[in-house]
Amino acid sequence: MKNNVTKTILAALASATAFAAAGAQASANELTIQDGDTLSQIAEDNNTTVEELVAKNNIANADLIIAGSTISTDGVANVDASATATASTDEGVQATSSDDDTNQAAVTNVNTQAEAATTSSVDYSSYAAGAGSMQTVVNAMNAKRAAAGLAPVSYDASLASTAYSRAQNAVANGGLPSGHFQQVAGPEVVAIGWAPSAVVDAWYNETGMVAAPAHHNWLMNASFTRVGFAMVGDTIVGIAG
Repeated sequence: MKNNVTKTILAALASATAFAAAGAQASANELTIQDGDTLSQIAEDNNTTVEELVAKNNIANADLIIAGSTISTDGVANVDASATATASTDEGVQATSSDDDTNQAAVTNVNTQAEAATTSSVDYSSYAAGAGSMQTVVNAMNAKRAAAGLAPVSYDASLASTAYSRAQNAVANGGLPSGHFQQVAGPEVVAIGWAPSAVVDAWYNETGMVAAPAHHNWLMNASFTRVGFAMVGDTIVGIAG
């Protein structure tokens, strides 16, 4: 009885491992960008080049990718199915016991692992842009708010996407985004020529800004709970709500 159960577990392990490996290879052509990812690292992991990724995905700025979005590649990620199968099989043998209920639990665990291998999670907690420079802006904004006794704002991927579109529009206009002055004292702020590490101080102090104190008041708006930032060229746009 033990031998038959052990064979069943080993067969299930091999099947689950092969399924997970095949899924990993098949999904290598479309992957979800994680916080801190760069095109150069993605290109290296998938046997392709940054230039091919930019061309295939119509990427306007190779230094700006959004965590949680998907990207297509022409390469195939490296998956060592034989090593994975060996490790999983060893674990399955160790999990086998003389008790049939324990053996059944091991088989169930294998099935759970196989399902997990095909499921990906998306983390929208930060915005990947030039080694996390936009998260630097969020942190600086919250530091100013904390000093004033205000609640922090949390990153919002949808608002960051809107900010990116507005920044693109500003660059295309050669200045501010269309209709920006209708946003004064509203959800949008813009800065041109400021580094992410300095832009919050510039807004807070209204340094070189137009329509003061709109930028300072935007940072200190107690009703805001969410925020998204994006940078295109030397233009930074913030959208809050």
